[in-house]
Amino acid sequence: MNRQQCVEALAKYASIRPCITVTVWKELQKENRGFFEAYFHAISQYKPFMGYYIQRKHGFPRKKRFWK
Repeated sequence: MNRQQCVEALAKYASIRPCITVTVWKELQKENRGFFEAYFHAISQYKPFMGYYIQRKHGFPRKKRFWK
């Protein structure tokens, strides 16, 4: 389960506001860096190219050139 899924589940089933969940998630990442690195590595085993997709997602699109 990723952060967005946790935020949505806690908002729906426990009525916890998303800003609280995100704040707690960020603090947990700071305090338990090793755990989260291992956790994200374990998740990425199922989606091996997802990390590359996320890195390239916010870049500028390349211009297509149609000349010969």
